[in-house]
Amino acid sequence: MGPRIFTVRQANALIPALESAFAELDRVRDRLRKVKSKMDVLEMLWAEEVHTESCPDSREYKHYVEEIESARHAYEAATRKLVDHEVVLKSVEAGLIDFYGVIEGRLVFLCWKRGETAVDFFHHLEDGFPGRQQIAPEYKLR
Repeated sequence: MGPRIFTVRQANALIPALESAFAELDRVRDRLRKVKSKMDVLEMLWAEEVHTESCPDSREYKHYVEEIESARHAYEAATRKLVDHEVVLKSVEAGLIDFYGVIEGRLVFLCWKRGETAVDFFHHLEDGFPGRQQIAPEYKLR
């Protein structure tokens, strides 16, 4: 069986779930940045000694290592939420999602970027984001 083919309406119906998953990814990345900066400080202060039991900050450092692992699992879960919708995740950072669709009898990617209120663009499979074209109104009704 091939990939799921979306109509523009079906793709648009997923936008709230996609926005929610991206918001979760933002929260996880923010958490990772904060924990990593705390770890960096401890590593600057203690160097390799931070890994030893004799270091006064070793418990705190281990806690941060566990937090990083927990955040990694949360990141994977949020990414999985996106992929479970049978979309093509092009870029987490840019918030790019493609949906397989059909325009003018040809298999294309219906293209959505985080922050857009609707799927208004498509591009051919061999083209990328720069090749986006406006979807004709008759395809938006399907």
